[in-house]
Amino acid sequence: MLRLLNVLLVIGVLVSGFGLYTLEHRTRSVEREIAHVNAGVESEYEFIGLLNAEWSMLTRPQRLEQLARKHLDLGPVLPDQLVEVHGLDSKLPPAPAYEPDKTPASDDPMADLLRMMQ
Repeated sequence: MLRLLNVLLVIGVLVSGFGLYTLEHRTRSVEREIAHVNAGVESEYEFIGLLNAEWSMLTRPQRLEQLARKHLDLGPVLPDQLVEVHGLDSKLPPAPAYEPDKTPASDDPMADLLRMMQ
């Protein structure tokens, strides 16, 4: 009876040791995975900081003004370019003639409308 108890206790100690070893192995594996994820997160934060710095550099008003002068043919707004609301009709191009009764019937009404406007 005493020998059976000793054998069961030895088996219990061995099972407990194996369980602890397995748990330690899993814990270290998860710790490595967490360290890898944290390194990736840190790398992404650094990359976001780099992108923010680049965005700040690209959107500087002096740089945008230089690019606008180089690529756009813009000038200051002249007083004769300002229009009152009641004088807006004279500044707009004439509307194209459109007669809904003469539009050809098809499956694409927008294409027909564009053809009529040409």
